[in-house]
Amino acid sequence: MAPSTPRSLPSIPVPADDQGPARRHWSALTITVAWELARAATRVRPPLLHAAREHVAWRLAANASLAETEAVAAVATREFLARRKGNYARWTPDPDVDILPDPRWREAVIATSTPLHEAVFRLHFGDGVPLEELAPRLKVDVSWLRPAREAVRELVRVIVAEDGVPTEGWEPARVDRLVSRVALAAGDRCPGPGGLGTDIGRAHGESCPRCGRALRLIREGVLATGDLFAPDASMPPANTTLTLLQVHAEARKHLAELVRVLPGAVRVADDQLVYAGDEALDVALRDLAEAATPARTQLRLVRASVPGRIVDGVVIGRAYDSLQEAVQLLPWGEARGVAALPEPLPPPPSAARWWATAALLASLAMVAAVAAMQAREPGPLFVVRASRDATGVTFDTDDSAFVDVLAIAPDRAEVVFHSATPADKASLVTGDGRYHAEVDARPLLVVASPTRIEDAAIVVAAARDVDDARVRLHSRYPEAAIVVIR
Repeated sequence: MAPSTPRSLPSIPVPADDQGPARRHWSALTITVAWELARAATRVRPPLLHAAREHVAWRLAANASLAETEAVAAVATREFLARRKGNYARWTPDPDVDILPDPRWREAVIATSTPLHEAVFRLHFGDGVPLEELAPRLKVDVSWLRPAREAVRELVRVIVAEDGVPTEGWEPARVDRLVSRVALAAGDRCPGPGGLGTDIGRAHGESCPRCGRALRLIREGVLATGDLFAPDASMPPANTTLTLLQVHAEARKHLAELVRVLPGAVRVADDQLVYAGDEALDVALRDLAEAATPARTQLRLVRASVPGRIVDGVVIGRAYDSLQEAVQLLPWGEARGVAALPEPLPPPPSAARWWATAALLASLAMVAAVAAMQAREPGPLFVVRASRDATGVTFDTDDSAFVDVLAIAPDRAEVVFHSATPADKASLVTGDGRYHAEVDARPLLVVASPTRIEDAAIVVAAARDVDDARVRLHSRYPEAAIVVIR
């Protein structure tokens, strides 16, 4: 007689040497991280998956539940992806993460929904598919889906209210976050990684959001079954020593030089960089401070053992948060965790007997300079270097420049990026101190000007082509540097 098939599979075992929620909920964490990476159209290679999971592990509270781990993992993975693009925004966790969605809420929504409402619940709220993309998949007009979305919101609010979770007064975005978590509520009785590929595991995946995602990710080659087993090593790993350097707004032009001379330094903001080395940074800081480029009074820095590290040019974990909080408490010219910054070197000895000659030469030089300036044709005050890449245009220019990026077409011009102030470029900064604007259109004009650029699209609207647009813009802003990207 053939052996009978078991009716159920054991839940994922907790490692005996449990070292925190990341290892305790490793499979669920890995599935969530891989799903968010794949949703972002990111090629999920093992080093990238490992770095993202490590970043998430640093974000988890020590007592995080399974549901909380999945909620934090989704937000933290999106934060990790933003940091890969140079955006180190302040961490803002979901304020309702302590609300633990009951899988019965999800079952109640499905049980009382029409097929259309269930599709909106599963695919829009659960998988994050925009209504505009969902409509053709369901072969309905998007105008049908908007009231269905509102009905699902209201249904979830009624169901959770019966269990004592009031949502009166919540803004729609907050309600949507809760509905999404309810749509993904899976409980804690999933089969282990080895059971996913069995008939029972596949059947379980048809009704379980978590295991359904896992099976899809494995089938598409994003994950391997082995990725779902908790590692032997501690996760997250031990703290590392990092240094955060901040320069005064008046001295930001010197930060690019520091990034250049410090391989591996990560520019996390217009005025900040993070570095993992010690000796090379100390030497560079001493040389710059002694030369007053910038002066010590325009620097402040913190070196500390922090929960995170630098991986492939990205500061992961809570390292930047910790260093940022510490450096803001310091006055300019102060350093914590390193030797005091040196004073600038004294000026060379006085040479009074040469002053008369120097004054005469200076006067002659000033006369020559004035004459040269009067004879000089207006021209760009800044240099801008730009190149096309797979997702847009990457460029570098002076920190004090106003920047516009324009997409030029024969009958119109579109402003891809406009800076009302030089600081607006911070939204485009990359990890190496350059800037990146995402845009599919071409050709492009990248403009760096010492003054704010007004109505650029109108100025070039009547241009025949991109070269004519450049001439028109140059005649309006003769001191602007303009690069054509074809």
